[in-house]
Amino acid sequence: MFLLGVIGSILLVGCSTGKGNDDIDLIGNFEETQKIEIILSDDSEIITTISDDKDIENFVDALKMDDWDPVEIPTEAIKGKTFKIYRKDAAKLSWSAKQKDKLKEVATMTTYEDVPYIKFNLKKFSFSFEVPAEVHEYLNSLEM
Repeated sequence: MFLLGVIGSILLVGCSTGKGNDDIDLIGNFEETQKIEIILSDDSEIITTISDDKDIENFVDALKMDDWDPVEIPTEAIKGKTFKIYRKDAAKLSWSAKQKDKLKEVATMTTYEDVPYIKFNLKKFSFSFEVPAEVHEYLNSLEM
């Protein structure tokens, strides 16, 4: 639960280290997500995109993040899908209107085929979790 609290804090509060440093950025929270791309982990082909506000809300609800437990993923686990999470860049005074509307990848989440684990990456931070069986089934069923 501690790691989930850390992720939640990073997502909710975020931070900005100033000009020229993209290692840590204003992350925002899942409610600010504009797009989620679902990609087969062994391929770079996008199999679907979730961009409707209601669909994103349903996706976040289905994750049941309060029920995630930190684990170490076995080295033999086979990667399933990768979920790339995007939101609008934080506004900066010097940006043009076009740059303000550009979406930026803020996190990725990778599932595993035969174990209910996920790896969640936020910039240079990486967390591994065991998720409830129904969350694992939901994530692996998404292909729309």
